[in-house]
Amino acid sequence: MSTSFVLLGVLLVLSGFFSGTETAFTSLSPAQAHDLERRHPNRGRVVSRLFARSDRLLTTVLIGNNLVNVAAAAVATVLTISLFGVGYEWAVTAVLTVVLLIFGEVTPKQLAIAHNESWVLHTCRLIVALEIIFTPVIWFVSAASNGIVRVAGGRARAELTPRGLLSMVDHAETVGVVEADQGKMLRSVLRFSDVPVSAVMTHRTRVFSVDRSRKIAEVIEALIESGYSRIPVYEDDPERIVGIVLLRDAAREHAKGGKDIPLREIMVEPIYVPENRRIDQMLAQFRRAKLNIAVVLDEYGGLAGIVTMEDIVEEILGEIYDENEQREREKITVEGRNTFLIVADIPIYVLNDALDIELPSSRNAQSLGGYLADLAGHIPAAGEIFETTAGRFEVVSTSRRHIVTVRFHRRPSTSEESA
Repeated sequence: MSTSFVLLGVLLVLSGFFSGTETAFTSLSPAQAHDLERRHPNRGRVVSRLFARSDRLLTTVLIGNNLVNVAAAAVATVLTISLFGVGYEWAVTAVLTVVLLIFGEVTPKQLAIAHNESWVLHTCRLIVALEIIFTPVIWFVSAASNGIVRVAGGRARAELTPRGLLSMVDHAETVGVVEADQGKMLRSVLRFSDVPVSAVMTHRTRVFSVDRSRKIAEVIEALIESGYSRIPVYEDDPERIVGIVLLRDAAREHAKGGKDIPLREIMVEPIYVPENRRIDQMLAQFRRAKLNIAVVLDEYGGLAGIVTMEDIVEEILGEIYDENEQREREKITVEGRNTFLIVADIPIYVLNDALDIELPSSRNAQSLGGYLADLAGHIPAAGEIFETTAGRFEVVSTSRRHIVTVRFHRRPSTSEESA
């Protein structure tokens, strides 16, 4: 009699073991599995192999769990008959169900979720041994299960994607694991290979440049006042950039008495890149060329703008200002609960992240101003309104060639509408 009680207790413990092991492995993330392999080379490799073959792992655990639960039910039934006679099996079933639910399912699963890394490290080798013991049964069950899944049109296993990583960053920011600034930086890093230089460059209408035929003495003061250390040099037309003058070179020649030297003699060959060049490629090119500025050309070979190393670094870290640089106005100003005043040159992907909307970008529309101009088919005038799925955009101010500021009325979320 006492042996049966001990056996029943052991079976309950085993039921909890299998239930907890199933939860520990299924709650383990790919990042955790990789980290365990790094920190615990021997057992970590075993965990990684089991994690990679999750279907075989789950089959092993479920076979063990079902065998244990059936055995527990059989032992409990025998105990009941020997103690109370026939007719009380229903009471044993009810009690055993509650006991299994508490000690064989809920409690071990909660513990496994809280300590999944420790659990998988201490159980992985036992699971491998059980896989070997159950091999014939696993093979049969897996073959039957896979056949049914294929007939039912089962889907492929989900893979980790950049979009999934971005969702993880958003969630980490929501629960407070990651600060807002850190989340913004992480999103920028994850999108680093997708952003073209046209989204971060200084547009040609704002480029400061000087004529290559000018002498150092004629432009040295303007070069210093510009606040730039590298200045584009043009020939005949400001949109035909043919070189880059380094302020230090011009200042050194001026100090040495070379005031009458034309800029063409001290300028260096520029880097020319297409406007669809990705900023990660641009960064690598800057490192190879050892020059921190490049001329961006449009599809027809005309000047699109200028991109610098600082532009690329700011894409990750945010705006960087030195003591001589005037701070720009904020790109997005909150005016009300769902109303924002936006500077129109803001990149669309930045706007989407900041306001949790989904405006489409294209090669012709990298900024909000470009997006609205593309919708209108012309340069919109102040006061024009655009209704989109994200909300209503109202052009506030424009210049002769582009939109300057826009007021955005975002559509309230479902929860806000019902509040």
